[in-house]
Amino acid sequence: MSSSFLPQPLNLSPEQHGAWNRRKYVAECAVTFLANKAQPLDDAIIAHLQNYVAGDATLGQAIGRMVDHFALQPQEFGVLQHQ
Repeated sequence: MSSSFLPQPLNLSPEQHGAWNRRKYVAECAVTFLANKAQPLDDAIIAHLQNYVAGDATLGQAIGRMVDHFALQPQEFGVLQHQ
């Protein structure tokens, strides 16, 4: 899976490194899912997920921000609305 996300900082502890990799895996799964539902995938969505990967937002916060984004851009994500 090729990553849409920035590489992790070099100064992370082993625990932080593992947590980063887990968050990145979850975010990449979300990108794969969303890319199959909405073309093209918006940079704002990647930015919300990058905040999650970096540990600056929880997964719930990132999802909430993506839902808000979808609500503001319904014409771009119409395929998601009724499934």
